[in-house]
Amino acid sequence: MSAGQGQEATEYDIVSLTSVIDSRAHMVTDVELSSPHAMRMGRYEALCGHLIAPAPLIEPDGARCPRCDELDRALRPARQRVRRNRGLGRLRT
Repeated sequence: MSAGQGQEATEYDIVSLTSVIDSRAHMVTDVELSSPHAMRMGRYEALCGHLIAPAPLIEPDGARCPRCDELDRALRPARQRVRRNRGLGRLRT
């Protein structure tokens, strides 16, 4: 039994990488970026399933992959706004 089973889904950091093959900006998880097999090959599996070879990171992102955008929105939990007291209002008792 792995340590992660039975717990809520882990939130991953997601990075946008432009593929040299289709010139689209695909979303890739931090887990995929740091996996040994992907680092050896220099290709990473995007959320949409495409195996991408990233373009140089100094180039601007290409057009966004619509499937990656859709999956990215589904993976990210709805964030609740945190209400914070600001300024002198928080000093009042």
